[in-house]
Amino acid sequence: MKRMVLMSMVMAGLLCAGPLAALDNKGPKIEVKELRHDFGKVVQGTKAEYVLEIKNVGSEQLIIEKVQPS
Repeated sequence: MKRMVLMSMVMAGLLCAGPLAALDNKGPKIEVKELRHDFGKVVQGTKAEYVLEIKNVGSEQLIIEKVQPS
């Protein structure tokens, strides 16, 4: 009985190891320095600008197809 439980635990570990192997940096991977920026109070009619730093830390080309500001 103990042997069967041990084998079940080993099999479960092997099944979980597959998805973990997919977590490496193959393919594109985006890295954003700051996820939020607060402009504070902005006077109406004033232009407010911010440079968002985006970096591809993956092994393949990163293509950004659509951007939606919030």
